[in-house]
Amino acid sequence: MHKFALFLPFFLLVGCSNLLFYPVKHHPVSPDVIGVFYEDIYVEASDGIKLHGWKLYAEVERTGTIIFFHGNGDNVSTQLPNTFWLPAKGYDVYVFDYRGYGKSQGEVDLDDIISDMELTIAHVVKQLPEDEKLIVMGHSLGASMAIYTVANSAWRDRIKALVTVSAFSDYHDITQDVLSKNWLFWLFQWPLSFTVDNSYRPLDYIAGISPIPIWILHRESDEMVAMIHAERLYETAKEPKSLQLIDSSHSNIFVKTVNRKVLLDYLLLLK
Repeated sequence: MHKFALFLPFFLLVGCSNLLFYPVKHHPVSPDVIGVFYEDIYVEASDGIKLHGWKLYAEVERTGTIIFFHGNGDNVSTQLPNTFWLPAKGYDVYVFDYRGYGKSQGEVDLDDIISDMELTIAHVVKQLPEDEKLIVMGHSLGASMAIYTVANSAWRDRIKALVTVSAFSDYHDITQDVLSKNWLFWLFQWPLSFTVDNSYRPLDYIAGISPIPIWILHRESDEMVAMIHAERLYETAKEPKSLQLIDSSHSNIFVKTVNRKVLLDYLLLLK
């Protein structure tokens, strides 16, 4: 026990950069099981890694297209509660697994995943008619990474809005927040948080989203990402911007029909 305590800081320092990612491989359900027509999609990255995703097809006349970046500890299957209902409302939905997640090849790496997100946006844009509106939407880690990606995307002129759900504002801060909740990591929370790459810090890039509208959804008492993150993001973002409080758990936001209506009402306002 004493030896473990002695070497714990070393092991934590070695592994801390991976605290951002908890890859989930298993797909517990596929969209057809819940009556949603879908297609498997594979996109190849520049290093040869194949990324897997799903396209969920609109069940009525198409209103628009959404690309959804899921959160940590999720994959295209486990996040279905947040997306399966959108095809019935007229939206095609694309959702991809990050490398190392689900059926996507490779190992998790922040730089590579950020690059892969731009690749998947490019793939989706190339499938759309010129007048089709594309909404980028992300949850938690996916939302925070999407802020950098959209701000710097070569395809930003095709993106009609960015919707963030439970996004955090700073990689160091969220790492410290998570570590502080565990007695084993509490003592090391501050120094270890600075071993995490903060190059894609959302607060540094959210102003660059403009003139693309950004809509920040957050729960005031979110159990994973404190409200202060949403407030900082909103304050730093440029117009057009809005902040909407929602009532939900951190993960399954759109299980509640009231939150679905809030999202749909916003999407209908987009020109």
